[in-house]
Amino acid sequence: MRQAFKLWVMSLDALVGIIRGSPAEWTEANKSAFDTLFGAPGGRYPKAAEKTMTVRAPGMNPESGVPFAAYIHPANPKSGPYGGLSFVIFPIHDGPCLVGLVVGTQGLVPDEVVLGRPGHARKVRAICEWLNREFGNGSQIAWAKQDPTRTDTTVPDDLRQKWPEYKSVFDRYGKRRKRSRLY
Repeated sequence: MRQAFKLWVMSLDALVGIIRGSPAEWTEANKSAFDTLFGAPGGRYPKAAEKTMTVRAPGMNPESGVPFAAYIHPANPKSGPYGGLSFVIFPIHDGPCLVGLVVGTQGLVPDEVVLGRPGHARKVRAICEWLNREFGNGSQIAWAKQDPTRTDTTVPDDLRQKWPEYKSVFDRYGKRRKRSRLY
């Protein structure tokens, strides 16, 4: 059991490294981290599971928008708006990335069934509670919506004020009915 856990953690090292600090080679680093999750020595998932998602990590050019990397459903287009649940990473110039489970700008499809299950919301809230307890040092560092299907619910103002380094992300993707919904 301990060996399996060790291999699982090793497969996440590249992804955690990206989250802790934004690498200069953003697109390549995310592609490499994605590749280590599937079928690599110590990879978390078998190679065949690689077809269940894809990574989108456009080059980091703040003038052209908010930089991000999104691990999304492969049915989504290669660029532009996407739908469904994604694991997304928003880098900032100096500090750790903002990480989120979000609904794409095109809505819940193809993940509406999963997102609507009560167990999904409970698991996301449990992860946030654990992150706050283990790494928050008495401060809130994670937040989750009560209902992930509510695309009209935004990050609360008090958290936006607590996390000013991510203002560009909140401004771009935190508006009601217009962009991705962070949760």
